[in-house]
Amino acid sequence: MAAEVGPDEHWYKSDMWLGRERADDWARRHRRWLWASACALVVLATVGFSVRTPVQQWWLAREACGGELPAGDLEAVRAGVRLGSREESFDPERGRYRCTLRSDRGKVVVAVDAYLGGADRDKEMSSIGSSHAPHAVLPGGLPGFEDDNSRVYLMPKCPRRAKEPLGEHHRLLVGTWTYFAKDREEKAAMLRLAVRMTNEMTAKLGCGGEPLPAPKDGSVPDTGKYVPRAQAKDTACNALATTRVPAEGRDGTVRIAIADGGVVGRCTLYAPDNARPAGKPLVDLTSWRGDWARNMREMGSGPDPLPMGTGAAWKPALTADRAWAVAKCDGENAGFAAHWSYDYFPHRQEGEKAGLPTKAEQAEQRVLLHEYVATFAKDQVQRGNCTDLQLPEAP
Repeated sequence: MAAEVGPDEHWYKSDMWLGRERADDWARRHRRWLWASACALVVLATVGFSVRTPVQQWWLAREACGGELPAGDLEAVRAGVRLGSREESFDPERGRYRCTLRSDRGKVVVAVDAYLGGADRDKEMSSIGSSHAPHAVLPGGLPGFEDDNSRVYLMPKCPRRAKEPLGEHHRLLVGTWTYFAKDREEKAAMLRLAVRMTNEMTAKLGCGGEPLPAPKDGSVPDTGKYVPRAQAKDTACNALATTRVPAEGRDGTVRIAIADGGVVGRCTLYAPDNARPAGKPLVDLTSWRGDWARNMREMGSGPDPLPMGTGAAWKPALTADRAWAVAKCDGENAGFAAHWSYDYFPHRQEGEKAGLPTKAEQAEQRVLLHEYVATFAKDQVQRGNCTDLQLPEAP
């Protein structure tokens, strides 16, 4: 027997049916409005994100490195990369400044490091010495160079801070790195940016002195000129064209990487070698100006560091691996080195097993190195209007 349905239950079901009908009717009449509202929310969210992204990029570019990065040059060196974060630190007591602008993937877009003195500067200098500097020299008499990692180093004088223990002619060291700068236009922007930031650092660290001149439009670091050995005569690398050189290098090539105003320069003699585009390096001549570091070592110059740096005794020296002469240029220390290239052993014939040179071979190596450094240093002193040249004692 079917259960009887009371009047209250009839009313309840009737109300539910009417409620659903009204809701469906309301939804039918307002469906377009609901869709329009949902679409509007999506559009607003999209527009908000698209507006926020350019604003974030602008803000990162504007605030990085104390807001001192030139907008146009930064735009060029970032090469279309999206920015992600920035960092900055300054320790006036240590004379240490660092700022980094990174991409949204964590890659360095711009990094600037300034060192007034101390262990941090010495460590950076030691790294420079082992990098076979300069990879490229700078134009316009700028006191610096580019290393083989595309980092631009500038070393302006710091007269207001030139006191004990830094020395009378102390130089600030500022390194600028722009990872994404590759083509000529980007490299030119990188150099302008490096000069701008170096001038900012000399002001921030209280160095005083004249600001570095802005590079001419389009100027870029120069990796040097390669010429046949005979054509190196009367150039800054004249010594490699006019002295006795290893037989395999007599018809070789000379790389000339010395610039006016540069703090480091290099001449390298190469022997012909089909396996290497430039050839096989045999002899390196280098010039160094200013205070560097006590622990500066060059690849191929033997186990001893170059005798230079704040407080170091700048004196001539001669071994079977390296010859060293010193002078004064505008009152500042200058050093000139001659050494065998990093993978060349003058006492060893091609294919011969490794072994130490005999005493007679070591004596001959000293004679040649002395000849190289004497010829090179005399020429550089004359070109640089330097004085007080001291050569190592002849063997």
